[in-house]
Amino acid sequence: MTMAAAGRAYLIGGGIGSLAAAAFMIRDAAIPGENNFIFEREARLGGSLDAAGDSDKGYSMRGGRMFTFDNYECTWDLFKAIPSLSNANQSVYDETVDFNAKYHSHSRARLVDRERGIVSARSMGF
Repeated sequence: MTMAAAGRAYLIGGGIGSLAAAAFMIRDAAIPGENNFIFEREARLGGSLDAAGDSDKGYSMRGGRMFTFDNYECTWDLFKAIPSLSNANQSVYDETVDFNAKYHSHSRARLVDRERGIVSARSMGF
C-alpha cells in the first residue's frame, strides 16, 4: 500500500515492491529520499527477496536469481536509473548484467522454508 501526501510517501512492507516504489517516487515523482518512509515489521528489509549467509558458506536468497529472464522490463528500467555505489560510470543494471555474466546461477531449489532448507516441489511439477 502506498500513500503520497504533501511530498511524502508512506510504504507498508519492506519488500521489493515498496523498495522499488520508493525509488520510483524519487525518480518519477521528485519526492526526496528522506521523504519516503517504509514501514516493515520484520528485522530485515527485502520481503521474499531477503538474503542470508556469509562469504565462507555462501549466500541464499529467497526468490532466487530470476533477473536472468527478459520479462522484467520495469525492474531493468529502475536499475538503469540507479547509479552504482562502486563505479560512477555504471548503473545497477550494468552491475547486474556484468554479475550475471561472471557468476552463473547454480540454483539447487525452487522452494525453501523459513530456515532456507530445500522443500521438494515435485508435486507442483518443478
